[in-house]
Amino acid sequence: MRSIRSITRSATLLLAVLALAGCAAGVGSRIEPPPPPAPKADPVAARMAFREGMSLAREGRMAAAAPHYREAAENGHVEAQFVLATMYRTGRGMPQDMDQAVQWYGRSAEGGYPMAQFTLGNMYLNGDGVPRNLPAAIRLFEQAAAQGHPQAQYNLGVHHYAAGTAAGYRAAEKWFLAAAGQGEPSSQYALGRLYSTPHDGIRLDRVRAYAWYSLAAANGNKDAAAAAAELETGLGVAERASARAMARRFAAGDTR
Repeated sequence: MRSIRSITRSATLLLAVLALAGCAAGVGSRIEPPPPPAPKADPVAARMAFREGMSLAREGRMAAAAPHYREAAENGHVEAQFVLATMYRTGRGMPQDMDQAVQWYGRSAEGGYPMAQFTLGNMYLNGDGVPRNLPAAIRLFEQAAAQGHPQAQYNLGVHHYAAGTAAGYRAAEKWFLAAAGQGEPSSQYALGRLYSTPHDGIRLDRVRAYAWYSLAAANGNKDAAAAAAELETGLGVAERASARAMARRFAAGDTR
């Protein structure tokens, strides 16, 4: 038979173990049941709600469209999330709420919607409704640019150009070309500058520069029109003809 001292020691050890487990008398904590699983998104309901929201929005009934956009957004519809975010940002159809706008832009961006990635990137770039955060902006621009968003590609080009290095200029050229090939006039103008003035790591090419300036001018860039006129005076007849042929090729999407 064990001694009283041995029994007491065993009881004390048991109480200590129970206390550590949160089960001893007086501790009061208990094991909580796991939270219920989040409801699964319903893509069919999302599409139907989004279509209804679009129908009402086309009639100018934004307040009536809002609950349909929200239903679609809560069911994972990334375009509805973007629209809902924009409604919160502008206060159109609902009270303006920048916190809600950022939340919904973020969900849409995480879902891979490039317009949301670009828009939220601009908000971080400019400190619009969020603290200014250049690394976050660049990450979002990269996500949108990888999906072919031309304005995000242009913004990345500007970011790399600002480095002022040969590597930066080459990276800028890559992104400007990607956007310019889609008809983005600011990128077309930027390429004209890149090829017409000295940049470390970039070959000067006045004919190519004139072609890009001409294309940007045709797409409404006034600075490009003035730059093309100035550059034209130094080009021969054959060079201008070559530049025009090059511009036609660029306009067709062949930016080589």
